[in-house]
Amino acid sequence: MANFRRVLVANRGEIAVRIIRTCRSMGIETVAVYSDFDRHALHARLADEAVHIGASTPSESYLNSSAILQAARRSGADAIHPGYGFLSENANFAAQCEQAGVAFIGPRSEVIRSLGLKEEGRKLAQAAGVPVVPTPRENEFPVLIKASAGGGGRGMRIVRTPGELREALEAGRSEAERAFGDGTLLMERYVEGARHVEIQIFGDHHGNIVHLFERDCSIQRRHQKIIEESPSPALTPELRRRMGEAAVALARSIGYTNAGTIEFLLAPTGEFYFIEVNTRIQVEHPVTEMVTGFDLVRLQIEVAQGKELPEELSRGAVRQSGHAMEVRLYAEEPANNFLPATGTLHVWQPPSGMDGLRVDSGVEQGNEIGVYYDPMLAKVIVHATDRENAIRKLAYALKQFAVQGVETNREFLIAVLEHPEFREGRAHTGFQIPASAEEGNNEDSRREDDTLFANVVAAYIEQTEHRHRAVLPSIPPRYRNNPYRSGTVRLEIGGREFLGHTHNPGMRLHVLPSGEEMVELELDGVCRRFHIHRHGEEYYVRSSFAQRKVTRLPRYPRREGAGDHETANAPMPGKVLRIVVSTGQKVKPGDPLIVLEAMKMEQTIKTTIEGVVGTILVKPGDIVAPGQMLVEIDATEDANEHASSSTSGSN
Repeated sequence: MANFRRVLVANRGEIAVRIIRTCRSMGIETVAVYSDFDRHALHARLADEAVHIGASTPSESYLNSSAILQAARRSGADAIHPGYGFLSENANFAAQCEQAGVAFIGPRSEVIRSLGLKEEGRKLAQAAGVPVVPTPRENEFPVLIKASAGGGGRGMRIVRTPGELREALEAGRSEAERAFGDGTLLMERYVEGARHVEIQIFGDHHGNIVHLFERDCSIQRRHQKIIEESPSPALTPELRRRMGEAAVALARSIGYTNAGTIEFLLAPTGEFYFIEVNTRIQVEHPVTEMVTGFDLVRLQIEVAQGKELPEELSRGAVRQSGHAMEVRLYAEEPANNFLPATGTLHVWQPPSGMDGLRVDSGVEQGNEIGVYYDPMLAKVIVHATDRENAIRKLAYALKQFAVQGVETNREFLIAVLEHPEFREGRAHTGFQIPASAEEGNNEDSRREDDTLFANVVAAYIEQTEHRHRAVLPSIPPRYRNNPYRSGTVRLEIGGREFLGHTHNPGMRLHVLPSGEEMVELELDGVCRRFHIHRHGEEYYVRSSFAQRKVTRLPRYPRREGAGDHETANAPMPGKVLRIVVSTGQKVKPGDPLIVLEAMKMEQTIKTTIEGVVGTILVKPGDIVAPGQMLVEIDATEDANEHASSSTSGSN
């Protein structure tokens, strides 16, 4: 049995921070690796040592197996924890670790290889007596296309008609090739109204294989999970027993060791089907930790050291306790088809002070959110006595989460948690809620709130500008030799202009120890507090009921030019993959123009007008900024709309 002295964490972000903290609690030294982009990242600072593994682009650094193994040798690490994503399910990397005499904290390379392709996993499941999702018959629709070599929604497409099939296959194959180096696709019957339920498994090197119950991951966007919970509201005790036994049977048939997850589709009929095995720790593993009390990363390390699973696990004495739920807070724009967002985290204050609350994150205030990595900012996890209390606590925690400077899905998550279909436990993988849903989902209420925010910021501007303005002592405050004084400030909130009133006699301004300023305002006998963080002419304001970015506009609006081109613009930062039109080509609404890649996702930019391609302003390989013009289109006479960017086919 080995005792690790030093573990290299071959990952970044919140999972790297999570592993480093568990190692520290076990008295194990840690080594971080970092790309050029992550030179000052939290995970690189938390580790005892950090090694630079730069590559041609930051996104490739954490896939550079030779650089990571060299970092392990240089730092004297005797084990590598791959986290999830990147090299965590790369059988070749696991084999290289084994050959180099460095422990790989995960399954053996041959097990990863045998389960690395979904088609092989299906065969192993069938051999173990586990039902699999049926293969569609000829001309049977809808079908689900997915990458055989990986998950995370990469390469996945739902195809409902024969006419969609060819484009879906081409886009899915291209995306899978870039994400996993293997464009092999798998086609399955699409099960309508199904739930996504997975079983956490664990095996040691002494023949013990167990499961630690289920996680329900049915709430998804772009085929990627955003809310997970345990226990599943859809499982009866009998169904839970059968699914657990099926997962253990499959794991035992292949001699599985360390952590893994076996994913199932649960049909409305009560039948369940094997989907795949994830041979690694999962993003949503804190949910299982909350209901079982086990630190799964600690278990991973102990199993890799040769220890047996704890006795209460191996004899099946563990029970689910209470209810746990997790949401993934992403930098993305729900109202814009959940496209990833970039920018600077000007405000970052996770909630605290709640029993049963946990926030896993790898970012800090002031961090830049770029285009190279997955846009997840944090995982917010709660544990409560029952599901109803877990939902209430999680929604409250999100409302208290101060995150500004980058667009996020915070309000969308709150809307999902408060949706009746979710609260009643009826939501499945096809669950949809308008992506523009916000607090109260009421336009009049939103405008009322925005008006209040505008008045608060206007009064704040008036007070702070007066406070910093140099005046003669003999001149009364706010004295003007100009008889006219408007008493308003032009402001913009959410694309709409407001005139904020500067006169709020009941307002009090405080400077907090953090340097932030807080405005107290009494309204109808209730004292409300507004925290304000200023960045240039942008004011990031938050209260107990909402968060807004308020932008101060010039006093006199500038005239807009009359010669605007009709263009297709980049909806987000990314890399140009392909240009699918040529100069002089006729296009009509819905025709693809350019394919972009950003944060591991593929976006097809389509035209919304009928016209002729005039000028193509980019080339393959270019990195583009949000709003950057990509293609100019000369509209035909009957085209009344300007070209704008729209997206499709992203996962």
